[in-house]
Amino acid sequence: MAKLKFDKEETKNLLNMLKSSDSENHTIAFQALNNAELKNYKGELLVLYKFSKLGKATWEKEAPKAYKTLSKDSIFSEEGLTSGKCLSLMTSNNSSKDSIELFLENFVVDMVGFLGQLGYPADKFDINIKLKN
Repeated sequence: MAKLKFDKEETKNLLNMLKSSDSENHTIAFQALNNAELKNYKGELLVLYKFSKLGKATWEKEAPKAYKTLSKDSIFSEEGLTSGKCLSLMTSNNSSKDSIELFLENFVVDMVGFLGQLGYPADKFDINIKLKN
């Protein structure tokens, strides 16, 4: 079986599967992570964990290899993985440009939701981020 390569589209697909209400999608995504070479994909893993909104126990049980990789940075603390801590870990680990773009794209989506909860719904909130090579 070929190892999963974390390009931007593949990471988006995995994230959509992990965010799905269908638990079978979670299972398939976690199987892909269990069969992936994770060594050079810390940024992608951080994005998947942060924005999947699936907890520590789920990751520990369903994706033990990814959980072990993420545990090295103590992201499973009481306060959880804040956006600031996530971005800081991504930059300190020299994460890929694609993973940082994905983080920022998903952060904007969360921010729009947060603004709506505060009583400031947005009809359109558009930020296009492309990092230089």
